[in-house]
Amino acid sequence: MEFVILSDADFETFAKGHPQGSFIQSMELTRFQRARGQEVELFGVNRGGTLIAAGKLVYSTNRVGYKVADCAKGPLMDYSDAAAVRSVVGLLKKHAAERKAAELRISPNVKYIARDEDGAEHPEIEDNRPLLKELEGLGFKHQGFDMNFANINWMFIKTLDGYADSEELIMGMNYRTRKAIRKAEKNGVYLEQATLETLDDFYNALKTAGDEKGFTYREREYYEQLLRNTSDEFTKLMMAKINIPEYRRSITERLEAESKVLADLKREVEETGSKKKANRVKVVQDLVDSYERSLKDIERFPDSVGVATVAAIHFACSGDELTCVIGGTVQDYIYFNGATSLYWGMMLHALNNGYSRYNFYGTFGIQGQDETGHGGYEFKKGFGGEVVQLIGDFVAPVSPVKYTAYRAVRKLAGAAQTILGNLREPAKLPVVGKLLKRN
Repeated sequence: MEFVILSDADFETFAKGHPQGSFIQSMELTRFQRARGQEVELFGVNRGGTLIAAGKLVYSTNRVGYKVADCAKGPLMDYSDAAAVRSVVGLLKKHAAERKAAELRISPNVKYIARDEDGAEHPEIEDNRPLLKELEGLGFKHQGFDMNFANINWMFIKTLDGYADSEELIMGMNYRTRKAIRKAEKNGVYLEQATLETLDDFYNALKTAGDEKGFTYREREYYEQLLRNTSDEFTKLMMAKINIPEYRRSITERLEAESKVLADLKREVEETGSKKKANRVKVVQDLVDSYERSLKDIERFPDSVGVATVAAIHFACSGDELTCVIGGTVQDYIYFNGATSLYWGMMLHALNNGYSRYNFYGTFGIQGQDETGHGGYEFKKGFGGEVVQLIGDFVAPVSPVKYTAYRAVRKLAGAAQTILGNLREPAKLPVVGKLLKRN
């Protein structure tokens, strides 16, 4: 086994075709991270002259000089080969130590155990629990199975292999999702990819959605650098938009047309007593009522609004996978199903451009409706797919003295903060006292 530093081209060739590949372990993101001044290193391990493992290490050093080497969503390798795992991990730990890192972090992009769309376990399909024990035996400490919001470890993924066309794809979704897609299309919601010139439209919508829903988003400069340092295919900052004046005009025209049909039908029923026509009256009446509600719903949006950005989502396309990184709908415009349109539009892009996996990415609230994020999980389920739980993050000390000392200091600092916080906290008041103080 030989540890080597890879050229950009060699890393890209290996990573692009690897089944564990992701936008995290991609050459595109590597270029972006370098442009942001991050310390990035591409490595590989050869066996008999053949590259059997590769990955991207990102080094970070905090204010006290504690250095971490992180191989997020990697290394990319065959984890069923126990001998290779031992050798690769050993070489990687040695290299991290030589680079003066105190700890090495890895998070293999492999499932912990196969799950279905409801999150139920299916070990008969795939079970990597032995790998967790193996890595712990090699000096790594598993960081647990809690939802990781930084290095996503719970996802919802739809496999696109086998779908012949868009009609077959949409028919694989539930009725509610199909209806929302059709409604958005009929109402004139359209998609637009942000450029440097239109980045403000994207960012303002993303920021609004993030503030409303409480998810963390990056600063505007981050997305500007993404656009400047990655390709249009890798970075897709997508917006769902609607032209308010055109929408109002379209609904008004449809209302007028159906109202006329309704009046004619009612007259025919009165004249002929036709039951068939009477049943048709009910259908058309529902349409008329729907259009009237739609017009009422958008009364708060004057024509002066013009074109509104109703949702914004950052997608990343790499290797065989299209990933929905982060984004959401502006609450004021939730009626227009902007997020549904974006998911559907990008799923079509994936289908038509050879991506075999559509990754909805961070998915929480899987265990029950009372959990945070359950609504988002149910929304994703409507498109079809399965819950994917990755094996998680592992940390190994490569400089045991630094590692132990740093954690001891952190533990002491945490205890001190708790004590100070308790000292500063005012004496607890009974409930009546709290209410009096508040008022």
